[in-house]
Amino acid sequence: MNARRTRTTLGAGLLSVIVLLAGCSSAAPEKPSAARPEKVDLKVALWGGAERADLYQQVLDQFSASQKGVTATMEFADQAPYFERLTTGAASKNLPDLFWVTDTYFGRYADAGAFLDLTPYLGDQIDTKAIDKQWLSYGKYDKGTYALPSNFNGQAVLIDQVAFDARGVKYEAKSWDDLAALAKKISRPAEGYYGMTDPTVGTTQRAFEVWVRQHGQELYDKKGQLGFDQELLVDWWGYWAELRKAQAIPAPDVQLESETQGLTNDLLTKGKAAIRLSSATHLTAAGRLRNGGLTLQSYPEIKDAAKDWRFYTPLLLTAAANTPAPGVVAELMNTIINSEDAGAITKISMGTPTSTKVSESILPQLSEGDQKVISYLNEQLEFPSRASSVVPEASQEFTAELSRFSQEVAYGRMSPKDAAKALFGEAKRILR
Repeated sequence: MNARRTRTTLGAGLLSVIVLLAGCSSAAPEKPSAARPEKVDLKVALWGGAERADLYQQVLDQFSASQKGVTATMEFADQAPYFERLTTGAASKNLPDLFWVTDTYFGRYADAGAFLDLTPYLGDQIDTKAIDKQWLSYGKYDKGTYALPSNFNGQAVLIDQVAFDARGVKYEAKSWDDLAALAKKISRPAEGYYGMTDPTVGTTQRAFEVWVRQHGQELYDKKGQLGFDQELLVDWWGYWAELRKAQAIPAPDVQLESETQGLTNDLLTKGKAAIRLSSATHLTAAGRLRNGGLTLQSYPEIKDAAKDWRFYTPLLLTAAANTPAPGVVAELMNTIINSEDAGAITKISMGTPTSTKVSESILPQLSEGDQKVISYLNEQLEFPSRASSVVPEASQEFTAELSRFSQEVAYGRMSPKDAAKALFGEAKRILR
């Protein structure tokens, strides 16, 4: 196993640097050079642990062996320091040649001119035939294509099938009312067992985004402001308040305590809840912790829900605007996204591959849980999905405020109506 990878460590966040950068940089990237240097030493970066980095280093080694004069080194870090490093790298024009970002960060870097425009390489060095057209939109900004999703995740309902079978209850929840009724039916509050976990008080708010999009609205509009109505948020909090009152979901302190160690301490994996609104890829890790018995179900829908409400969380592969070897970088990007040999190594360590060809080729090599994830997500892709606006730079701060006010409602310190009004006031300050 090749050891040419570096774990990076950084201190405090440097968000102000990227804000300054975005305010003073040109939004148009420099035109890439057509010349190829005789010797190319690429730096590639991703977040995560050593195991994931080792897998991708193997792909880099295979690519380097097929390219004369090319070497590629993997750098990695935990997610927070990883993005801190990208922030400082963008400010000093010293980004890795090839790296991954999330949709949360894509807009700010694209606006700052930090990314290479991939448009000249699409269909040539980068084969897009096996990538569904909807994926290409995730990497578009202004008139260019600055990233390509290599992998993706989607939203799902995780259920403890063993618990349902033991109670003789069948999971049937086509509507949100059905879901609430099921949660009430299977909960045993006197025993500390809940029908469902509470998705409102945590740090991620993907379940609320589902609710918003089912109503035909968006978290953010094209101007980077809120794209949903206050009343919609009031109804969301009201839905969960009713379940909390019925003790079908845990009290906020119980829910927050369960999230302190990720899935390890999660109520579903601990056998203390039957239903969890979640990312689909959590099935594998949660299943291992629960010793199996978990299954995936589709989200419930509101009455007359928008047909194209489904959305996916892409992992965007992009390149530095000033990389000295853009053609080589484009070829490496093509290998990572489209090579079945590369997919056989990395599998779904970064999520389900966006290339249907790669996704189908690795399916027999995966565990039962991973196979369920890919099958579920591929089934979801059969439904229409509308594109979302580029996530604004201050989205993380807004999400933190949404979680904070959700907790105020959960603890009974604010009514849903008052909390929604206050949050919208904060949004005007944050999303300016």
